[in-house]
Amino acid sequence: MTTIESRIRKVREIRGWKQAAVASSMNITQQAYSCLEQGAGNARLETLKRFCDVMKVELPFLIATDVPVTEETMEQFASKSFYEFLNGFRKMEQKLEIYEELLSNNEHKMTFTKQVGTTQFVAQRA
Repeated sequence: MTTIESRIRKVREIRGWKQAAVASSMNITQQAYSCLEQGAGNARLETLKRFCDVMKVELPFLIATDVPVTEETMEQFASKSFYEFLNGFRKMEQKLEIYEELLSNNEHKMTFTKQVGTTQFVAQRA
């Protein structure tokens, strides 16, 4: 699990922005922005919303500390509403459970069918 501060830094880095550019776009000083990334104080909700607006991510993604910040997760979830984000992440977790079950049963012959959303998984092991 990551902190909000580390998520802020990671989002900025993935987007390819410098601290000074983000700070300028948020209408705060570079020093204030640096404090935001370092967790030097409690970030106000308004400040987090401004960061999200500048970086084009939704607040639910930023504060979902159990979802890793990667290029892939940002592409999938960063612009989703809270409801879309939650459903998408749940579907991804369900798929992961299916794959883990398939891997754990690799010594047994099995046929496995599971419906997740609009995707149907069928696996047969020999």
